[in-house]
Parts: sequence; structure tokens; C-alpha cells
Amino acid sequence: MNFHLEHHIAELLYRSIRGKLSDFEREELNQWRSDSPMHEAFFMRLQDDGYIGEELGIFIKGEEKNSVLWERIRENSILRKRKRFIRFSRWGAAAVLLLVICVSLFIKKGEQEVVPVAIQTILPGSHKATLLMENGEEIELSDSVRMSIEQGIIASNNQLEYGDLVKELASGYYHVLKIPRGGEYRLKLSDGTIVYLNSDSELRYPVNFSATSREVELRGEAFFEVVTDPQRPFVVNAEQVRVRVLGTSFNVNTYDKNYIETVLVKGRVGLQMEGNTQEWQIKPNELARYDRKNKTMEVKEVDILPYVTWKEGHFLFKNQSLEKIMDIMARWYDVSVEFQDESIRNLHFTGDIKRHANFSIILKALTSSVNVNYKLNGRELILYMK
Repeated sequence: MNFHLEHHIAELLYRSIRGKLSDFEREELNQWRSDSPMHEAFFMRLQDDGYIGEELGIFIKGEEKNSVLWERIRENSILRKRKRFIRFSRWGAAAVLLLVICVSLFIKKGEQEVVPVAIQTILPGSHKATLLMENGEEIELSDSVRMSIEQGIIASNNQLEYGDLVKELASGYYHVLKIPRGGEYRLKLSDGTIVYLNSDSELRYPVNFSATSREVELRGEAFFEVVTDPQRPFVVNAEQVRVRVLGTSFNVNTYDKNYIETVLVKGRVGLQMEGNTQEWQIKPNELARYDRKNKTMEVKEVDILPYVTWKEGHFLFKNQSLEKIMDIMARWYDVSVEFQDESIRNLHFTGDIKRHANFSIILKALTSSVNVNYKLNGRELILYMK
């Protein structure tokens, strides 16, 4: 990479850190990120304030002039760890220069490193599902395939929906849409509600809702965009939690063996625990977390983006443990994960990863950021300390 290109990329990185990228610049930076695992790993490291405040100084250590410059830059900058945001006030040009140095050194260092094991081609998840009919028949739905399953049942553009005729004929019937590991699919229910189902999930639902109720059963994770109907509250039975809404957008997640989580984007929902008549109401930007063991409910305000960006094609992690991240990666890429050192589970990572990125880029970005090595045997991923 020549100096002019390094300088240009450094400017894009600097503008990204400040949140000042134009749409064109963001597209250009995303292209650079996807060109190489080293590029993605470097971008991920820049999301960590600790790296900004410590690692950049290491690159220029020993150079008296640059060390003084670094101190002046650090004195005139604002580090906000909680918001993962850094703003340089008067030393933007110097900051870009430092980023040029870091881009060059990091990429050159990365090119000299040997990947522990050649990465087999492991593709990201795709749009696929299995529809279980009332009569026991199973229909496989594949990526972007348009098909007419029965009278009025259509799978098109990665979405399953039902026409008016089948709704009438199948009134009282229930179907189940099952999403395998490494899959995702969208469902349009009879009332117009859209459900985005994540990997290793399933939804049981009536082909046609009754005149008095709208009720479904969920295992796994789904994002709901519910059509408003004051006369028929929409209910999601998510194992031990019952979520009741009128018209809203929210995410429900039952993956965790310890918790069931509901995050509200807009509207208002009420939650009830199994065997309990009390209802907990949550507002937009709030998380309701049910503790399965203690049978308690906690409601708190959160940044909802890490909980919902999966349906927009991104994994957004904010100081997330590697164990939790690997649970998510394992479902999406359909791999198993082994931690050779238990302490690795508690390493934390912050970053934005494309959901459809090559698995090798994901691994390089994660392991470079948390100082972990890996081996990949078939679909078994082994993580160990460097």
C-alpha cells in the first residue's frame, strides 16, 4: 500500500471514528474493510478506546518528536469509553498522520503473520427454512426461490405468506416454520404482521387468526413488526414468558439457557411470567430480561442496536464476551466451538461485523483484536491463547 492510499484510508478511518462519513465514503471504507482480514481486524481494533489510547502510542514510542506530538494530541482529545467515541479538537491532521503510521505498520505486520491453519470455505447463513404443514408434510424453502406450495401459499423473495383463499380453507389449522442453524427467513402472518426469524428458531402460528385473538409460539429469536389491531392483542408465547402487544416492533430472544430477553423498538408491550398474573410494561429502548432460574424480571434502558441489527445484516457487539459472540457465530455459520482455555470465554470485543462476511474475515478480526489463536477442523473451531 503506497503512502497516498494509506493517507486516504487513514482519513476515512478518522472520519469514521468521528461519525462524519458520507454515504460514499462509508461505502469506500466498507470495501477496503472487506478486501482483507487484516483491514477488518485493524478497523475492529480502532473501535476500542483502549487501543486508541494505548496501542497508537506504542507505535511511536522511542521517537521523541512523535512522542511529544502524541502527548499533545492526547491532551487535546476527548475519550468517551462508554459511547466508544473519540473526538480530536485541534489536532485532526496529526491524528490522521498517526493513523497513516498505524495502517502501514499493522497491515505489514499482519501480512507477515502466518494463519495457524488454512481456512476451509465456510459460508455464512442464508435464507432457508422448513414449513411443517398441519398434515405432517414438510416443505423445504430455499434462498430466493419462488414457489407455490399449495393454493395461495407462496414463498417468494425469502418470505412465506398466505393468500385469502387458503386462509379461509385452513381456518383453525396451525403451521410451524423452522429455521435451521445457518439460516434465516421471513414470514407474513394472516393479519399482515411480519416476523423475521433468526437461525435455529421456530414459530408455531395459526394459518388464519381468529376474530378475537392473535397468538403465536416462539423458540429461538425473532423480530416482530406487528400490525395494529386494538380489538385483537398480539401475543407471543416465548417459553416461560408471554409478550402482549397491540401494534409495535420488538425482538424476542430465548436462545440463552439462563434468560429470555425482549427489546422494544417502538410502541409498548406488556410481559407476564409463567404462572404470574403481574404484567411488566416496557417502553421503547428498554430491555426486559427474564431470569429462568430465579423467575424474576428485570427492566432497564439499553442501546437496542446490538439486539436488533442482525435482521439488517450486521452483528453489532459492544463490549460483548467472546463466549456470547461465539454462540452467535456458531448458529449463523453452523460450526461448533471449543475453548481450550476457559479464560478466553471472558475476553470482550467491540465491533460491527457484516453478517454475510467470509468466515475467515470474522475469525481474523476477532482473534487479532482479543489476542487469541484458532484452529479450524472441518466445522469445529478451536480457540486458544497466543
